[in-house]
Amino acid sequence: MLFLGILVFAATLSSIAQQPSVRFIDADGKTIAEVPAQHREAQVYLPLDAVKLVIDPATTHQYNHPRKRLTLKIKGRQIRLQMDKPTVSIIDPGDPGGQTLTLSTPPIIIAQRPMLPIAFFKQLLPILNDVDVIYNSNLNRLQIRPKGTWTSVETDNIQNWTIIVDPGHGGDDQGCEGSTGLLEKNIVLALAKQLQRISKQQGVQVYLTRETDTKRTQFERIQVAKQYQGQLFLSLHCNASFSPHEKGIRIYLNNPKGQIRFPSTTKPALTGQRLKVLTQVNFLKQSHDFASALQTELNFLTETPVQIINLPLIALSEAYMPAVVLELGYLSNVEDLEKLSNAEYTESVSQAITRALQRYISSVNQQTSATE
Repeated sequence: MLFLGILVFAATLSSIAQQPSVRFIDADGKTIAEVPAQHREAQVYLPLDAVKLVIDPATTHQYNHPRKRLTLKIKGRQIRLQMDKPTVSIIDPGDPGGQTLTLSTPPIIIAQRPMLPIAFFKQLLPILNDVDVIYNSNLNRLQIRPKGTWTSVETDNIQNWTIIVDPGHGGDDQGCEGSTGLLEKNIVLALAKQLQRISKQQGVQVYLTRETDTKRTQFERIQVAKQYQGQLFLSLHCNASFSPHEKGIRIYLNNPKGQIRFPSTTKPALTGQRLKVLTQVNFLKQSHDFASALQTELNFLTETPVQIINLPLIALSEAYMPAVVLELGYLSNVEDLEKLSNAEYTESVSQAITRALQRYISSVNQQTSATE
């Protein structure tokens, strides 16, 4: 009986620990609120208290049980909803006609309480709080950012930005191979093309060092960067390990630690090759700034924190511009391999990289503007 009691108690604790929730985070990934959630038919629903936590602490509500009508007062506006109906009416005192919005998922009653779908927060937050919102359904994370964080980069801005994306390997150089036969060279090329397409939509010009399954030397890759006068070099790869437990995204910077930037002697102590390494090091701060932007955006997609690693990298030594190697995951790990086999996931990675590019470009343009 004692053993049975322990099992029941352990099962209860496990159930409590596994209670689903939605985490609301800010632009830097810091938690704003974590709200208990209910799942019904693959949809996520939140209690009314979530509105107070993430939209307006002064929110009030009235619920008509017989008619299943819910009225919320948020920031001086009335939000009217009908349970099991997707239509939302937004009444503003300054606009008697109001505004009508159709939710992708309607509110419902759970345990005799009105519950709001995650779509309510995704669709109304931008209207009520003038913010941008993205939602990670796999990790139940909703990110809220100031409006304009992801606005397109104007072509007549302070700098006309050109990004060089380098899909690693190619041709008979296959790179790593997953247990399912998935090859690194194919993963990075497909993702590079996704990134090129998405970035173009956002006003960022991206050129690839290879467009097809062709082997390219490191010299040829750098020549592409020079030809298009690239201002940022992003090399895409996948990882592999003898340990099947090693997983996660890694970002690598070319940082030859301990090397002297300027010789203290008049003797020509530095070789030509070493001088090339040092010229790339001149961009180490900018490379780190972009790596930090990548880290912030990619952390939104994964439970495993993205690491930034500084190493002397020959692959980036001749890139005379800010440069980063992005390892997308371990093909030797079952979870990473499954993710990288999923087109929806790789699309979300491309979107995250594009947001990182916008974040970085915006920061550099602001700094340039401030010094002029």
